[in-house]
Amino acid sequence: MTRVVILVLFGFVAAMSGFVAEAVESEPVPLLLSVNSQDWSASPSGREKRSSGVNAILSSPERPGPQWSPSEGASLIGTRAPDWRGIEWIQGGPLALSDLRGKVVLLRFWLVGCPYCTRSAPALRVLSETYLDRGLVVVGLHHPKSDAARDPDTVARAARALGFKFPIGLDNQWKSIRAYGVGDVFQRFTSVSFVIDRDGIIRFVHDGGEFHTGGGDEHRDCNSAYDALVTTIEESLSQDRDDAML
Repeated sequence: MTRVVILVLFGFVAAMSGFVAEAVESEPVPLLLSVNSQDWSASPSGREKRSSGVNAILSSPERPGPQWSPSEGASLIGTRAPDWRGIEWIQGGPLALSDLRGKVVLLRFWLVGCPYCTRSAPALRVLSETYLDRGLVVVGLHHPKSDAARDPDTVARAARALGFKFPIGLDNQWKSIRAYGVGDVFQRFTSVSFVIDRDGIIRFVHDGGEFHTGGGDEHRDCNSAYDALVTTIEESLSQDRDDAML
């Protein structure tokens, strides 16, 4: 009799254990958006992906605040952005920074053939398309590192291939990029980026390289930088809107 009771209890415990294990494995787990740069496209479905990507970053309840900060250039945050100098506009110009007062500007210094710029291009496209109607202007200033890269047609073809529809200018003499600290404040990379608020003040610095979603663990810093960039853009647009209501 004792043996029968023990066997029955053992069977009951085993059955319950299996039920709990199955319940744990089948419980829905919140998914974090992870999209490689090559997943973005210029199609309508691609635009949906891009918009949902930004929304997922902003709305995820599991996502902590961005913990990213630049290794170089943090001292420029809170300072007035320099005027652009010596720019030849090949798309969306001519422009001066003062022309964009009242807008939030995402400025990216980029280069033909730069792998970091290529991998960051989808992020620039999604941000431009997502926030254009709210007052964000993305501007790409090209800084050549060879004679061939000074050719306007070469740069224009590269901009089209990357899907850039926002203003593009040539900084062939490096007057603007040096005014923003490359070669002085920035020693590691030249492909630096800035968020400039409606009053012309620098609110975010990316000290070069790439930013985007996805790519695996080795791109965690790139993902964190992108999160911080999106958050700064949102804060800049929202703060300016709040100020206008006062």
